[in-house]
Amino acid sequence: MIRLLILVVIALAVGGALAVLMLGDAGYVLIAYSDATIETSLWFALAAWLLLWGAFSAVFFLMRRLLAGRLRLADWMAAKRRRSASHHAEQGALFLGEGRSNEAVRALLSAAARVDAPLLTYFAAAQAANDASDTSTREQALEAAREAVPNAAFVIDLERTRLQQANGEWRTSAALLTALHEQAPRHPLVLERLFRAYKELNDWDAIAELAPQLPEGIDDDTELVVWRSRLNKSKDSVDAAEHARATLQAMPKKLRTAEATTLDYVDILTAQGDMDEAETVLRRALKAEWRPALLQRYAKLSGNAKRRSKLVTEGLAAHPDDPATLLALGTLAIETGDIEAARKHLQRSHELKPTAAALAELGRLNASAGDHAAASDCYAAALRYAEP
Repeated sequence: MIRLLILVVIALAVGGALAVLMLGDAGYVLIAYSDATIETSLWFALAAWLLLWGAFSAVFFLMRRLLAGRLRLADWMAAKRRRSASHHAEQGALFLGEGRSNEAVRALLSAAARVDAPLLTYFAAAQAANDASDTSTREQALEAAREAVPNAAFVIDLERTRLQQANGEWRTSAALLTALHEQAPRHPLVLERLFRAYKELNDWDAIAELAPQLPEGIDDDTELVVWRSRLNKSKDSVDAAEHARATLQAMPKKLRTAEATTLDYVDILTAQGDMDEAETVLRRALKAEWRPALLQRYAKLSGNAKRRSKLVTEGLAAHPDDPATLLALGTLAIETGDIEAARKHLQRSHELKPTAAALAELGRLNASAGDHAAASDCYAAALRYAEP
């Protein structure tokens, strides 16, 4: 209140002083431009100047407020679009978590181009499309990610290989990973996925070439695959059996006796016609551990049927009512011509554990006995068991 009173007093004082000046002398202002002249008093000129200045100030103020209002409107609309995109992205993530893949794809793709981090949203959309087995939409999402973030091409292709492998596209992923491997030869994720693709494709030569680049301290399963690739590569040598033997001796002991290694080595020996050593290798392996896969391979060897039957019969005493042992005995009995024993063992094996292998052997037994109708029934049943 006191401040207002002081301002009023000052205004009255200034106004009074101006009134005295205006009454004492009106002043004179002449403005001439070319042939035109304007004459007026000093005080009128000052008033006109103040009025003009006020008009320009008002126009400038209004224009600035209008521009600020448009900017605020644009900011508000942009913020609204971001909130909408964020909501769609969040909804898409929820759909993805719930397994509603098709709905997740739609929500994520509608949000990806408007969110602050489009790459992650496009990746989520590609994952949802992959879950829905929609490879076309998956590729569209990844290509859109490449357009949105061009400098992330390597990472996008790496994500593509992950989705391809999750979808069982091993050959396609191997081709793309080969190209990525040329760009980054020591990239651990590229090496890991390339190794996995070669393993699924049973490309032993490629695994053998890739093996030296794998990092040290790999797990036992990976190390086994690497050594198996070297073992299988010996098939290409002139003396495959000798090469395989040398590779086997160079293996770590824990891998040398692995079931997969033993079967690979036996396959090489039988391909070279060295049945005696193949029988010896499987005999030693079975004495160390009685395994169904080794038994099945042992029963399928050529030659020494009586010797093999004796070993498996001794094994049956230690493993009574073992379906794998009975199946092996039935297979060997067919080879030795003991039809009744073969039928008894095979039927008992199938009763204990129904398998396609036992039915196939029963079919072979019936076919050798001339009962082709029964053989056909057994083969058909074997196919039904093998379908899953």
